[in-house]
Amino acid sequence: MAQHLAWSFRLHFAKFTMDTSNIHKIYPGSEGTAALGLLNAAETPMPLAPCIPLVNGAHCIPQHYLQYEQTVESLSAILNDIEAMDDILLFCGEDKGGLYLQAGSIGPDNYKRRGESCNRRIVYGRRWRIDSYIPTSEVIQTAFLAIKKACEHEVRELLTLHDRDSGRTGTPFSTHQDLPLMAHFPQLVMRERGSAKLALLETWLKGLRFDGREIQLEDVATRRNGNMIIDLVFAPASSNRTRPGFENLPMTVVLHECSEASLIHEVMSALIRHSDRLVDEQFRYRGFARFSQNLDPLRLTQLSILTRTAGLPDEQFEMVRTALNYETDTRRVPSLGAGKLGHRNSQALRREGELSGQMPTGFLQPDALQVATHRVSTNAMEV
Repeated sequence: MAQHLAWSFRLHFAKFTMDTSNIHKIYPGSEGTAALGLLNAAETPMPLAPCIPLVNGAHCIPQHYLQYEQTVESLSAILNDIEAMDDILLFCGEDKGGLYLQAGSIGPDNYKRRGESCNRRIVYGRRWRIDSYIPTSEVIQTAFLAIKKACEHEVRELLTLHDRDSGRTGTPFSTHQDLPLMAHFPQLVMRERGSAKLALLETWLKGLRFDGREIQLEDVATRRNGNMIIDLVFAPASSNRTRPGFENLPMTVVLHECSEASLIHEVMSALIRHSDRLVDEQFRYRGFARFSQNLDPLRLTQLSILTRTAGLPDEQFEMVRTALNYETDTRRVPSLGAGKLGHRNSQALRREGELSGQMPTGFLQPDALQVATHRVSTNAMEV
């Protein structure tokens, strides 16, 4: 029914869409002109979408009242307005799988030994797929996540551990570890519990390095609940190769269990948290640091309430919005999956009983399954 409404309203309001003159008839005057001026190239108001007054006197058409048609050109314009880390570049394009954005990281080879000649190089992360119909905010947030994961990738490779048995050094938290192999033989990597009874912190830190620098114990305190609060610092850098933002980083970690493995895991977690915070503060879209802790959560809440719960102008628009959103949701529906995954997903959905929302492609509702089973049985009897 909703899908039928979508097509009906699309035809009925076709004269309003993608037509600048008609859009200005819906939003006459300076307020409408200003609101339309805030839109990006890929954005068009839904037919009859409201123009919302803001507390600062400006007007806008909120993003959930817009339709989107992202292209390589619109993605390029969005990414060009993003500033983040100096050693990260953002790219975008289109291939057989559709639109994508991608982060490139510039820096030294993390696996080159210190002292070896090492030219800077660029490496690329995975391609993050972009659906053509997603809002501009989702594109920006995807770029934010791509940058975070690119930085995390580098940080994970920079924490090294010396193996006392082999005398060699490796990267325990690198994302290039063979995960399927570890799943086959978990006993190769599981730690021995209860082997450490004393807080030999300095001993445990001896073989640990970040970006080639020692991690040193500065202070330690034990709480009443048994947790240990440990302050750590980096040894001075021996070269200017240090990763930006980690030059003089003090770290505090909390150990809930006194063991070497717990300490190393907590150090890795602290380094990733610091990397994430650097991106949070440095990531900017048109100069605005959306994820900075300088933003007031209460004022963010107030803006969200204002733009998402404003009174709709009439019932017609609510019907149009519902139908168009249904059509967008339909385009997001995934396939059930093949083989055992498809069976597992089907079983999980059937256990839910009556479930709202759109089911994945290939999933048979219980009623439809009974009909299909009856047909198979009937055909078998006839044969």
